[in-house]
Amino acid sequence: MNFQELEKKLQKIQNELKNDNSIKNLAEKIKSNEYSDEKTREEAKQEYYSQLPEYEKRYQKKNDEYKELISGFSDAYLEMSDFYVGSELPRETFLDSREDINSLYFLFMMSLFFIKK
Repeated sequence: MNFQELEKKLQKIQNELKNDNSIKNLAEKIKSNEYSDEKTREEAKQEYYSQLPEYEKRYQKKNDEYKELISGFSDAYLEMSDFYVGSELPRETFLDSREDINSLYFLFMMSLFFIKK
């Protein structure tokens, strides 16, 4: 057998495994299933989190905690409360804080010095 053919086959299998999200999807369904027991849901959560990149893992953990917090309140109460931001937490962006906006302005100002005419 040719080593190059073997390498191509192994590369193909590796790419297929990288693109296979079935474990992640299954774990997500189990963690959100209210009929499974607490231990199973917790194990599914940990498996789901392990499949995610670090930034997405942090967001999903915070989002799950937020959903658990608001699940005990009525919609009318949540609409009046200050901490309620919707059914899910909004994702953070670069322009969320005043410091981020100031640093962006600073970058624009610095770029003006480097533009040559």
